[in-house]
Parts: sequence; structure tokens; C-alpha cells
Amino acid sequence: MNQTLTLHAPQPDAKRQVLEWKHLRGPDFEKLDRSKTVVCVSVSPLEVHGPHLPMNTDYFEAEGLTTRTIEMLHEDHPDLTFLRLPPLYIASDVLPHPGSVMFRSSTIINVLTDLGRSLAKQGFVHIWVSSFHGGPRHFVPIDVACHKTNKRFGTKMICIFSLLIKRLTQGATDLSDILSHLDGVSRTDLEGDSHAGVVETAMMLHLLGDQVDPNYKELEQVTVAIKREREGRGSNTKGTKPSLGTLLKGFREKLKYYEEETYAGHPAVATPELGRQILETLSSHSAEALREVLAGKIQPHECYSPLWPVRWVFTHRWIGWMFEKLNGYRSQVW
Repeated sequence: MNQTLTLHAPQPDAKRQVLEWKHLRGPDFEKLDRSKTVVCVSVSPLEVHGPHLPMNTDYFEAEGLTTRTIEMLHEDHPDLTFLRLPPLYIASDVLPHPGSVMFRSSTIINVLTDLGRSLAKQGFVHIWVSSFHGGPRHFVPIDVACHKTNKRFGTKMICIFSLLIKRLTQGATDLSDILSHLDGVSRTDLEGDSHAGVVETAMMLHLLGDQVDPNYKELEQVTVAIKREREGRGSNTKGTKPSLGTLLKGFREKLKYYEEETYAGHPAVATPELGRQILETLSSHSAEALREVLAGKIQPHECYSPLWPVRWVFTHRWIGWMFEKLNGYRSQVW
């Protein structure tokens, strides 16, 4: 039953233990051992990523991370089958610039709970949702959908992105502590990198290089902190230990920042080799965490992001509306 496919990766001959749902026929599903099958789906936006990266950047990164993670897991779990669904371009907290496609957080919850129900009714238990989008009104609703599905059907549906940020950054988007040891990038390059900066540019050069505008090399470094300093307001977040309070404050500042800017970071220093190293590092952390999930050492409710205790802030429609109103938030796409 196992079939090998070439996925989005720079090595065209690399084989993956992955089945594509869309390619299977009805009888194929009868042969699947549900207890040894993991259903994977990427839920990431079509969204503006600076002037240099394509709209489907988050999807390719999510797929690239999942693919490499599966490859690592297959070494320890050769009996597992990974079944990939087509991607869902449903996301909230997208950049408010033309080209981005925006959905309500409630839509994310509804779509994924319906998906979870359909998979559970077919006997699938292990469901992994992949993403590479750091908007809290995106990954928190994914956690909510996973929670609802697991509570009702006894599945083990988790958001890989939430699990990773919980383990690696306690909810922040800064990866300088995780990636600054890599060749070709400094801690200064990584500070404040949260969207279409060196991390995402390097990963896309590695995964889909021909879709990256070569002019990325001319882009200057700009971040929330740098912009604050230029405006004479100084930086009040650098070196701050992540907490719910600082995360909420950072969310507010980024919301306003992206009204004008379309990237945050230092994309000019990105290289394909750096992208390979970043993908390898993040995939190693992902595989390590998911091994614990498969072994039962981490339960689904322990995979939620650090924002889970205040999930209502990021999922309640009217709270979101009031938050944007009070901060004078302007969106060109919603």
C-alpha cells in the first residue's frame, strides 16, 4: 500500500513515506490501518510577504517542515503511514495589504472541527495540523478546533505550530535563541525577525528559490523595534522575558506595524544554504516533540500554545473588533 512521492523539497529524488489523499481511490482507504495512520493537513494563508516572496510562502514552509519532520520520524516509526490532505488557505491575522486573503477566526474553528469530525467518523485518530503563520488569531483557533474535536470524538488532533512555539519560544516569534548558532546569520540579524525576514526568505530560497525576487538582497533590515527607535519611541521589548502581558502588547504593536510594512527582519542576508539549516533545525525540534506525542509522553491538551489560557481574547469576534477599534487598526482587505 505504501507509495513514495516527491514533495516540495530541493532534492527531487528524496523519497517520503507519505500518501496524498487526493490521489487515493476508494478501495485504498479500506487497506489503511487507522491506528498506524497519521493524517496531516497544512492550514496557512495566502498572504503578502514583503515585496520579494510569493503569497503561498507560509504554505510551502509548513509543507517543507512537515515533510522533513516525517522523514526523520520514519527512521524510528517505519510502520507509520502519513496521509496528507490538500492544503487549506484559511487564516486570520494576515497582513492588511492587497493580495492577502482573510478569514474570521470562527471560520477556522468551524472548518477544522468539521474536518476533524469527518476524519474521526472514518476511524482516524492521529490528526496533525501544520502551519507556519504566527498570527495568534490563527493558531489559537486551530488549538480550539483540536480541543473540541478531541473532547467529542477521542481523537488526538494537534497543532504542530503551537507545540513548537510552546517548546521553543514560549509563544514569541523571535527565533534568535534557536537559530543564532547557524552559519551565515547572527543574533542581530534574527532579532525582531517575524515575517518575510531572513528566516522565511532563506527557507523559501531553499524550498522554492525560483519564486523569490532576487531584489531581496537590496532590502534593508527593519523590525518593530528599529521602527520604534527611528520614531524616537525606543524599544521596550528587547530582552523582555515572554509572558502573556508582553505577548499581548507585542501583538498590538505588530498589528499597527504591518499597516505600513510588509516584512520584519533582515532578508538580505538569506541564502539557500541557511534555509536548509533552518529547516533542518526546526524539523529536528518538531520530530523530537512529535516522538513524545506518539509515545504518549505528551498529551494533546499539552500541545496548546502559551496563549491557551486567554484563548477567548483571540477567538471572540466582538473582543477582536473592539481591540482593533481601540487601536485604530486599518485593513485594506477586511
